[in-house]
Parts: sequence; C-alpha cells; structure tokens
Amino acid sequence: MRDFCSVVPTSQVKLRPAGPEDGPAIRSVLESSFPENPKTRADILDWQYWSNPFGAARSWVAEDGGEVVAHYAGIALPGVIDGRPVTLSMGVDAATRPSHRGLGLFEQLARAVYLDGGKAHMPVTYCLPNPNSLRGFQKAGGEDVGRARVLVAPVDDGWLARRFGIPRPVAAAARQAAFRLPAGGAAGMVQSPPDGLDELWAETAVTHGVARHAAWWKWRYSDRPERPYLFVEARRHGRLAGAAAALVRDDLGGRFLCLLELMATDRSAARDVVGCLLRSAHGLLNVDGIAATALSGTAHYRLARAVGLRPLPRRLEPRPMHVGVVDNAGTLPGIAQAPWSLAWGDLDHI
Repeated sequence: MRDFCSVVPTSQVKLRPAGPEDGPAIRSVLESSFPENPKTRADILDWQYWSNPFGAARSWVAEDGGEVVAHYAGIALPGVIDGRPVTLSMGVDAATRPSHRGLGLFEQLARAVYLDGGKAHMPVTYCLPNPNSLRGFQKAGGEDVGRARVLVAPVDDGWLARRFGIPRPVAAAARQAAFRLPAGGAAGMVQSPPDGLDELWAETAVTHGVARHAAWWKWRYSDRPERPYLFVEARRHGRLAGAAAALVRDDLGGRFLCLLELMATDRSAARDVVGCLLRSAHGLLNVDGIAATALSGTAHYRLARAVGLRPLPRRLEPRPMHVGVVDNAGTLPGIAQAPWSLAWGDLDHI
C-alpha cells in the first residue's frame, strides 16, 4: 500500500473523512470558492456523492475550530483499466475558504483522498485538475496524462469571424472549406439514453477510462436531479449503432452544442447521430456550433474528427484542461502512460 504521509500545516487544522451529515458544510465551502457549482444544491451533491450506485464518495474535509474550511473528494465511477472493469475514483470539488488559502490544505486533503481510495479498492484516481490545483495534485502523487483538446465545428459564420478576428465573408469561405458537418441521416432524437448501450460500449475497445455502459448513462444522465440533456440514437437492423448525449451551453464565446458522449460502431453512424443533433438543435436552440473534448490520438478524438470537428487553436481555448491520474495503492507503475480516454461527460459539474 502506498504511504501518503500527511503533515498538517497548523495545530488548529485537523483532517477527517466526511459523510452525508457534512453535506451543508461541504456545500458552504464549495459556494465560497465556486458559487456556480451545481453541487451547492443538496440534491445534486447527494446524487453524486452518497446515492451513487458505484460507491460512496471518499470525501475529506479540513476543520479549524470545528468549522469546515477545505474539502476534496473522490467520487466513484465505473471504469476500465487494461480493459478490465474497475471502480475509478474521480477527484472533484477541491475548495478552500479564502481565510485558509495558502496553507497547503489541498495537497494534504488530496493525499488523504488518494490513500482512502486505494483502501476502498479504487486503484486509480482520475483527475481533471484546474491550473490552480495542478501543482498540489502533482505534489500529492498525481501524474500527468496529457492536455485535452477542444474540438469545434461552427454553424454560424458570425461566431467564426468574431473568434478568429477575420471578416465575415472570409469566415464563411473558411467554414465551408474546413468544416464538413453531416446533414443528417438515419438517426432520431430520444427522450432518454437509448436501449442497447451495453452492446455498443463493448464495441468501442476503450481500455482505460470511464466505462460508458448502460448503468453509467442511467446514473449520469437519467438519475441526475436536473437533466438538461439531449439524446440521439442511430440503429442498423434494429441494433444500436450510434448514440450521443449533448448539452447546450454558453461557452467558447458563443452558444454551443457540447457533445458529452459520442459512441458509434463506425464513422457513418457517428455522422448520423451528430447530424441529427445539429438538425434538431440549430434552429430550435440557435446554437453557434458544436464542440467536444478529447485527448489527441484516442478513438474519441478520431471520431470527433470524423464527424467534422477540428481542434480549436490552443490560444483560443477557454483554459487548459489537464488530465491526470494517481496510482492510489502504488500497484500500477506506468499508469499515466496508458491510453486514457476522455469525453466531456466525465466532467462532474455539467
């Protein structure tokens, strides 16, 4: 078992595991740092942490004089490592009250969460550390996997002109030349995650990452207290050949249809589901384009490219999205070099 030694910065601050009874204090700390985090709502925090069918969160807090002043957690997700099913821990909700920042509390809590995850038979913590927590993540044992790319395809010439600082006629010509989005196809919108996801997931050949089977889709999308999602399916001879989940967000300097999930047996099925999404959402929701995120070189990245999305220049990305992992128990050397998969649906807050 890996030894995560912990040195508490002051004699007043104590670290301890947290449970459902700490929900109000955890939400208060989150609100002090990220007031727009949906987990400031009791029902969403409970759904993700304590009513999670894949396991209870490994949640830790720092207390000063009985007041919770910092928090970090690893939520349980279904995953695969070397193609084998495992329960992953995903590091989320690192937050420290302004009064206690600069004391190294995140690093201390991260060590506790990773050690706890290993003891709970979660071999890896999968993280998307923001620039503020990246250094603490690495000092606590985190390893860098890579930086995710944002891929986009505009449907509005005005957005392309504004974002790239070019005249609209030039933007129109560039969009037509560079972005060949599907017009539609044999796919349709559905009210909930489609049937047949287990069989479709089995064909994706993802070896490291979140297991995107039917149970994942049900918990992640159907069971979430607030469900602002769009779903689409493509079938071939009655069998599910493609599926997508999407969310409309104001991001990237416009209004975008964000692909949270995209799974398909082939490029044709992928183009069918994305074309259906665009056909249904563009006029109704007035979106400027469609976007996805992925790690370069992965199957998800290649699928996004196949449906017409192209990497956004790094200087135009909203902020770097780092991907990292922690070998919780010290039993998986080289795990950061594995071919990890990523999709926007992995983000816990959307």
